[in-house]
Amino acid sequence: MITFDSNLLLSYYQARSSAGGSSVASASSGLATKKAVPTAPWSSLSKAPQADELMKSVLVGRKFVDENAAKLDVKGASDDYKKLFAMHQALSTLEALAKRADADDVSAAELKRLQSAFTRGMAEVSDYIDTTKFDTLRLTHGDATERAKMSVGVPKTKAAYITAPLHSGLSSEEVEAFQGPVVFNLSVKKLNNTTTDVSFDLSEMGATPRTMGNVVKYMNDKLAAAGVFTRMAVERIPGEEKTTTVNGKEVVLAKAVDQFALKIQGDTTEKLTFSATTSAPAVYVTQTVGDPDPDGKATTDDAVQHEQLIKLETGAASDAVRRPGDVNWVEGRVFAVDLPEEVSAVRKTVTGADGSVYMLADVTGTVDGQTIKGQGDVALMKFDSAGKLVYTRTLGAANEADGFGLAVAADGKIAISGSVTGALIRGDDGVDAAKSDSFVTVFDAAGQELWTKRQGSRDEDEATSLAWGADGTLYVAGRTKSALSGQSSSGGWDGYLRSYSESGNLITTNQFGTTSDDKMVGVVVDGTNVVVATQEGGNAKLRRFDFTTPGAPTLAATRDLGSLGGGALAGVALDGGDIVLAGSSGGALSVGTTTRASSGGVDAFAAKISSSLAPSGSDAIAYYGGTGEDRATAMTISGGKVWIAGTSKGDIGAQTKIGEVDGFVAELDVAAGTVGYSQRFSGEEGFAAPTTIAVGQTGSSVLDRLGLPEGAIAYSDSQRITAATAARDGDTFQIRTRSGGRAATITIEEKDTLDTLAAKIRRATGYAIRVDVVSDSDTRKLQIKPINDRYSLEILGGTGGRDALEALGLQEGFVRSTKVEDDVIVPADGGTPMYGLKMDRGLNLNTETDVKHALDELSLAMSTIRSAYRAMQAEATPKDPLANVKGTAPAYLTAQIANYQAGLDRLLGGG
Repeated sequence: MITFDSNLLLSYYQARSSAGGSSVASASSGLATKKAVPTAPWSSLSKAPQADELMKSVLVGRKFVDENAAKLDVKGASDDYKKLFAMHQALSTLEALAKRADADDVSAAELKRLQSAFTRGMAEVSDYIDTTKFDTLRLTHGDATERAKMSVGVPKTKAAYITAPLHSGLSSEEVEAFQGPVVFNLSVKKLNNTTTDVSFDLSEMGATPRTMGNVVKYMNDKLAAAGVFTRMAVERIPGEEKTTTVNGKEVVLAKAVDQFALKIQGDTTEKLTFSATTSAPAVYVTQTVGDPDPDGKATTDDAVQHEQLIKLETGAASDAVRRPGDVNWVEGRVFAVDLPEEVSAVRKTVTGADGSVYMLADVTGTVDGQTIKGQGDVALMKFDSAGKLVYTRTLGAANEADGFGLAVAADGKIAISGSVTGALIRGDDGVDAAKSDSFVTVFDAAGQELWTKRQGSRDEDEATSLAWGADGTLYVAGRTKSALSGQSSSGGWDGYLRSYSESGNLITTNQFGTTSDDKMVGVVVDGTNVVVATQEGGNAKLRRFDFTTPGAPTLAATRDLGSLGGGALAGVALDGGDIVLAGSSGGALSVGTTTRASSGGVDAFAAKISSSLAPSGSDAIAYYGGTGEDRATAMTISGGKVWIAGTSKGDIGAQTKIGEVDGFVAELDVAAGTVGYSQRFSGEEGFAAPTTIAVGQTGSSVLDRLGLPEGAIAYSDSQRITAATAARDGDTFQIRTRSGGRAATITIEEKDTLDTLAAKIRRATGYAIRVDVVSDSDTRKLQIKPINDRYSLEILGGTGGRDALEALGLQEGFVRSTKVEDDVIVPADGGTPMYGLKMDRGLNLNTETDVKHALDELSLAMSTIRSAYRAMQAEATPKDPLANVKGTAPAYLTAQIANYQAGLDRLLGGG
C-alpha cells in the first residue's frame, strides 16, 4: 500500500519540466498540515488579555511579567515563545500606562498611581531581561552592534586658539578693531623656563592698511624675530546661505558675507600669556533674554528664552568695537555669548586671579559634549576673559541636582554647593531617595575634584552659599526643612551654617531660624567672625557667629534691618571691615545714613554695616532707581566699590527705557552716595534680566578689540574621566563575555584616564575583548570590540544609581562581529541571533516630555520583540523544496516524467 501523497512527486516533476509554468501545489503543502508556531498575543486571533485589562491588573499590584499567563496554542512549542510573549505583554502594559498618563483627563491622583506602577514595572522588566535565558536567541536592553564606542570624549591637547569673529566683509578691507592705538604684549614661556617677551604696536605698520592679512604678517614677523615658534593666522568663516520657503520649496535668497577671526597656531612647548599696558575693570553679567510670555497668559508655560554672558568695559576711554552679528549692542559692550541651550539657569559667577570667569549653572541635557545622567545636573563652567569656554565640569548626579553657591579661594581652589536628589557619591545615596540633600564639592585649580560631601536630613535641605576662610576652612550656609543631626527645627525652612576643614571633614553645624520659611542669602568671613544674611518674613536679617573656637562657634550678634517692602536681598559681601548688603526695597530699611535717596516705589539699594552688627555712625545706605520698578538681582564687591546688576522698567536718570524690561549695571560708592560707572541694556524681544555679576579689575583692555584673553592661553585640559565626563568615582558598568556567564564589574576611580580604564577593562575580562583609545576630531574615546570573530560580549549598566554608561556615552547591548551569507547579515561566530530593545532603563512618566519619550521607546522595543518572533516563525516553518527551482527540464527528463505520470495513473487506478 502506498501511503505518501502522490501530488508531492507529481508537483516536483511538473515544476522541473516547466520554468514558471502551470500553477503547482507547494511541495510543503502536503507536509505542513499543522500549525508550526503558537499564536502571538498581538495577533487578532489571540485570546490573550488586552492592554487595558493588563493595566488594570498591575494597578492593583499584579506582576507585569508573567510567563504562566502566556499560554501557547501549539503543543511542544519552545519556551522561548512564552518568554517573548510575557515580555511583549509587560511592555504593552507599560505602554498602556504611559498612554493613560498622556491623556488630557488624567487627574493628579491617578497620574501618581500610574507613575508608581510604571516605575515598578520598569524595574520588573529590567530584572527579567537581565536574568532570563533563551534557547534560540539573546535579548538585551540596548542595541546589537559590531563595536561600542564612547560618544563622549576626553579632550586632546590642541595647540590652537581661535578668537571670535573680528571682521565681516572682504579680507582686503581694513578692520575697525585694528584702528587707533593698539599696543599689547605677549610673554612666551618655554619648557626650559626661559621667557621671551614680544611687544606689539600696530603704529609700527606705518601707512600699511590694517587688514586681517597685513596685521597677521606684522605679528608673525615680530614673533619670528623673537625666535618663538608660535604663529598667527587668519581664520575665515564662510558666510552661510540665507534661505526661505516659497510654495513648499526652499529658495536661496543670498549668501551672508564671510567673517574673519584671528587664529593662534601655537606650540605645546610654549606657554602664551597676553597682557596690555593699560587696563580697567570689566563687568561680566549673565542674563536671561527673550520673550517670557509670548501668548500673554500667565497660566501657560510658553517662554522662549535663553541665557547669555555679556562683558562690558568700564574705563573712561572704553573703546570696545561692535563685533559682527552682535545685536542689542550698547556702548562699551565687548561681547554677548549665547550659553548652550541646555543651560536652564545661571546661579553664580566669580572672577579668578587669572582673569577668567567661573560660572555655576543648572543644565538639563548634554553640555559641552558631556552627557548628564538624570533629569538635571549642575555644571561648573570656566570662561576666559574673551568669552571662550575653557572647560566644563558636570557634577554627575544620578537623578537631579541644582547649584546655588560658588566661591574661589586665593590658592585657586573652587567650591560649589547646592542640592541633589538620588545617588551622588560612593556609599551615600542620601537619607531619602525622593528628598533633596545638601552637597558641597571642591575642585583644585585645574578643575579636578578634590572632595564631595553630602549632608542630609529626613526632609529636604540645600546648601546655598559658600565662603573661604584664610586658613582654608570652607563655610557653607544653607537651609533645611527638618532638624539636622544634633540640632532642632523651628518649623518651615530653617537656616544653617556649617564649616568644613580643608580636607573636607565636617567641623560644625548650627541650625537657626523662625517658624516661617527663611531664605538664605549669603555668608561672609572676617577673620574668626562669620556673618550670615537671611530674608525672614520679608525682613532683612544678619547673624554673626564667633569662630574663635572653631569646633564650638557661638552666635555673637544679630541685627534685623526691617522690612524690604516687597523687595528682596540679592547678596552679601565683605568690604574691608564692613558688611555690604544689596537688593531691592520698597520701604525704608533701618540701616543708618541715607547717602543717596530712594526715588520712590521699589528701588535697588546697597548698604554698608559694621561687621560687629552693632549700629555705627559709619552705617550707610544708597538707593539706585528711577521712575519705574528697579530691582537689584545680583551684587559683588571690587575695588572698594559695590557693583549691582538688575532689572528696570522705567527711566533711571538720563538712561531712558529701551525695552519692556531692561538690564542695568551700576557701581556705587555707598559712603559718598555716588554712582560711578553705569550702563543700561536690552535683550531679545525687549527683555533682559541679569542673574549674576562678576568684576575683573584688569579685565578691560585693548585685548578686547582683538578677541584675545587676559592671562595664559590654555591648550590642554585634565585627562581624568571624572573631569571630562559626568562619571563619578565609584560609578560602574559591567561586561559579560559569554552568554549566561558572570559579568565583570568595571569601577570608575577618581584618577582614571582613558588609558587606565582601557587596561582595567582588559584585565577584568581576562583579555577576551579588544579595547582601544582612538582619536575622534578634538577628543579621544574608548572603543570596545570582541578580540576576534569567535567571541561576542554584552555591555550592561551599573546598579544602585551608579551607572557610568550614560556619562561615558556608551550604550547597553551586544557587541559582536557579523558577516553576510546569502544576502543576510548573520553572526560571524555562528551563535544565536541577538536582539537589542534599544530601551532606556530610566524610562519614567515624571513629565510630559518623559511620557512621550517612554511611548517612543516602548513602541520600538515591542517592534523588536515581534521581529524576534517572526525570525523564530520562519525558522520553524518547513521550507518549500521547489521554491528555488528555475529553468526548463531537458527532453530526456520530460520523457521520464511522462513515464512516471503513466505509472502513477496505473497505481492510482487512472488507467
